Order: sequence, then C-alpha cells, then structure tokens
Amino acid sequence: MASLTDLLAVAETPQPDVYIATILADIEGDGTIEMVPYGSYPHDNFGIAPQVRSAIADWINDGKPVSPYVPPTAEQLRAAMTPLTRRQLLRVLFDIGITEADVDAALSEDAVGTIEWKNANSFERLHPLMGGVAAVFNLPPEQVDSLWGYALTI
Repeated sequence: MASLTDLLAVAETPQPDVYIATILADIEGDGTIEMVPYGSYPHDNFGIAPQVRSAIADWINDGKPVSPYVPPTAEQLRAAMTPLTRRQLLRVLFDIGITEADVDAALSEDAVGTIEWKNANSFERLHPLMGGVAAVFNLPPEQVDSLWGYALTI
C-alpha cells in the first residue's frame, strides 16, 4: 500500500483548491521512496490522497510558501502538442491551399529538409522543418498552432 513520507513543496494550479504537491512517498508500497509530483484535488479519497491533502492544509496553515501558478509559455505549449501524422499534416496544408508539391518545391535546395519531409511518419510541432515550412509559406506561429489543433481532429 502506498504511503506519504514527506511533503516538500506546494504549488497552485489554475483551478481553485487544486494543488501540485512535490512529495516523498512509497508509491508502490514496496519500501522504495520516490520524489514525485502529486495532483491534489478536493474530495479525492483514493490511496494517499487524503494524507497528501491533509499535509497540504497543514503546510498552508503553517504559512509555508505556496508557489503561484505560472501559465505555460507559448513555446512550452507548442512543445507539448501531439505530433501529427503525415496524412494529418498533408490534409491541413491542402485545406489552406498548400500542396505536397508546393512543399517539395520549397525544400528543393534543402537536402536534409527533403529527407525529413519525405520520410517522416510523424511531425513534431517544434521540429525545425515545421518552422522552416511555416516561414516559407508566411504562416505565423499562432496560425500554425491553430492549424495544428485542427489537424489533430482530422
């Protein structure tokens, strides 16, 4: 059975009364103590949640520091975006009037870019190829983000 050993830090989240606690705990119940982030939600009574919740309340009542929530940056959000399949990428480009042949032509002088473009099965949002293609077709990062989200639905 899992058990809480120590509460090391508490941080706010964008949701009221929800915290991320950094804890030391025996998660597997095998005697191995690990340092892990732990999401604490009101009314969660499963496992070590009540112990963690109580430790957080004591922490706050003792006036210990609670790190404020800091929203992720645009780059952090982009890094967390789900990769697109080749089909999704081709479809979203086609939907905005950019064909595979257009990308082939744009990459004709870039051997490495052409290899990546022609042979990748999936595409990461922050891969340099995506930035290069966006620049060639004058797509600002915010538009690429929006298109990326749309592509994930097709």
